[in-house]
This record gives sequence, C-alpha cells and structure tokens, in this order.
Amino acid sequence: MTFIDDAWTVIQMPLTWIKWAKDQGLWDFITAGSGLLISAFVLGGQKKKIPEFSVHLTYSLGTGHKNYPNVLNIELRNLMDSPLVIGRPNFKFAKGLRAGRYAHGNTATGDYEIKFRPIGTDGQPVPGYSYTHVMLRHREQAYSYLPLIDEWDEQTLLAAIAPKRRWGFFKTEKGLGTLFLNVVLLKDEKPRVISMAVPVIRLQKGVSEPRLGREWG
Repeated sequence: MTFIDDAWTVIQMPLTWIKWAKDQGLWDFITAGSGLLISAFVLGGQKKKIPEFSVHLTYSLGTGHKNYPNVLNIELRNLMDSPLVIGRPNFKFAKGLRAGRYAHGNTATGDYEIKFRPIGTDGQPVPGYSYTHVMLRHREQAYSYLPLIDEWDEQTLLAAIAPKRRWGFFKTEKGLGTLFLNVVLLKDEKPRVISMAVPVIRLQKGVSEPRLGREWG
C-alpha cells in the first residue's frame, strides 16, 4: 500500500499546484503566457525565407559629400526567375543611436525613410528620382543609403555595433538597427507579401565615394 500511496501523491502534485495557482490568481497569467510562447513558436516556424533575394549592407565613411559624409549603403538584388516589388521600406536605429543630420525621420514612429534607385548595367544607381516602391525583375538591383552621424569614424562605428557584455560574460548583438521592408512576390497568380526585418549586426566596408544626393543625376 505504501507504493500505491506514494504514486497517488506524485500524481496529485501537479493538480495541487494548479489549484494553488488558481486560488492565488496566477493561473490566468500562466495560461496567457503559455499561449504567447506557443504562438511565437508556431509563427517563428512559419517564417518565410527568400534565398534568391539578396540584401547587401555596407558602410561608406568620408564620402566627401557636404550633406552625407557617412552613409549606410543598402543594395537589393533579385535572383529569382520572376519579378518582385519592394514596398514600405524604413529603418529603425538601435536604442541610443541616431541618424545623420539630413536623414528623413518620422517623429511619430522613430524610424527613417528609405527610397531606392534602380542600379544600371554599369553597377551604378540610375540617375533620376528615387522611390519607396520599386519593381525588380530577374537579376535587377536597387540602391539606397541612410545618412549616419557626421562625426563618426570607422572605429566609432564598429564600436557602436559591436556585441556588448552584460554582467561581464553575456554577449548581446546590439547592432546598428533594423531594416524593415515588404517583398511582394509576383511568381504566382495571387501576389504574396512577405514582411522582412533585417538586423544590421555585421557590416562590410563599401565604396569610398557612392553616388549620393539629389543634385546627382
């Protein structure tokens, strides 16, 4: 009988704990938290990836431009066999960081405007207007830039995006910020919209004098 009593006690322990949590008013919080965790897991598992769509991020410091001496370069490339449309691009800096003086920011949301120009066969942006929405056919590219703080040098930039330590041993990837954009796939009869969030954690050095500013072209 002792074994049966012990087994019954073990079986009742979860039920006793649930009753205690319910009496303390904690059960609703526990079930809500469990629902959020399950939802996050399911949604995370259903995230769409677009391996044939490339987002290339670099930095250029000391460009020589009077308004944009330092910039984050953003290049998009469509390697799919069908066209796609880029829409609603914007950039949100990490906490404690900000854009350069002439960046077009949204005071209400704290993010910054991104506009693209197509890239020609010579590898340079096509002269003319820039757009928040742009269509890219197979192997076509688009370019944009975001002004960075004028006074930054390379050491300051790399220090700003370097992993930080918490309590002396935990590393956290702070990064420069996050690039948000929607990619509309036109491959099927019904267009499919995929929202992307690209964290700017690691950057490569880009060209020294990118084509910047409205006065060009």
